[in-house]
Amino acid sequence: MPLSPTTEAHLMTIPLLIDTDPGVDDAIAIWLALASPEIEIIGLTAVLGNGPVGPCAENAIRILDVFGRSDIPVHVGAAQPLTRSYARKGWGVHGVDGLGGIGLAAPSRKVDGEDAVGWMASVLAKAVPGSITLAPLGPLTNIAKLLQNHPQAKRGIKEMIVMGGATRPGGGNATPHAEYNFWLDPEAADIVCASGVPMTLVTIETARPVSATPARTARIAAAGSVVAGHVADLLRAYVHESKADALFDPLVMVYLLRPDLFRLCHARFRVEIGESPRLGALTWQPSVDKTPHRLLQAPDPDTIFDFLAERLRRQP
Repeated sequence: MPLSPTTEAHLMTIPLLIDTDPGVDDAIAIWLALASPEIEIIGLTAVLGNGPVGPCAENAIRILDVFGRSDIPVHVGAAQPLTRSYARKGWGVHGVDGLGGIGLAAPSRKVDGEDAVGWMASVLAKAVPGSITLAPLGPLTNIAKLLQNHPQAKRGIKEMIVMGGATRPGGGNATPHAEYNFWLDPEAADIVCASGVPMTLVTIETARPVSATPARTARIAAAGSVVAGHVADLLRAYVHESKADALFDPLVMVYLLRPDLFRLCHARFRVEIGESPRLGALTWQPSVDKTPHRLLQAPDPDTIFDFLAERLRRQP
């Protein structure tokens, strides 16, 4: 599938709030957003997930520092799931520092003071109704708190593009039933799925075919920019640590920028909670009507990597 021309002539940008737990794939997703003139990042909010929330927030600043974007605020959110203990602390497959150990500089500043949920609520309350897109890349704890505690915030949300969920039995990466983000805080995931806010899911099944093979990683490195080199280094470190190579969080931004690269299935979502043996499993039913839930189906992997390389090539 040929790539469309770049869209720098767009007259309007997409206002975007990113909720994140960086994380190697979070970093790549955020850099792709920063490299895209169509997107205006309003701020980043940190949530527990790939690591504790404090280091995740510091990593968010380190990611922004690569682009010199000290103007973008970073707020700290939930340190624990809604009703459970934080079951897996530490970076695991994301390296000792959560960013692949590739040598990114220490954060240049401290996080902003206001609590992430309250700050998001304030931003959304002041926004034009239906104008702001949310991109949750980690567990949905912050987003669930936002929707529960500040229901008026819904009016400012255009849609959510969420990385989470496994649609097939045996397809999870936290348990056979569940994807990590939904498993870590299943109650939060179910609250968000039941909220009625328009929601598009990038699931494990969407992401797994988009694998960072050595040849595709080399194409990213060949883009030649400093950022492209960082992305290639992160992909190599991630594959080495995790023994897996799927591109997860960046697909959220690719869909936001190039929805034509994906197929959609309208569906109804819920998440298994409580004491279910399938805790965190995504339950879904295809829908013939235009429900607010949409499931992304696998794109062409080479086209995705070509698009990523094209965006990163134009960076310093």
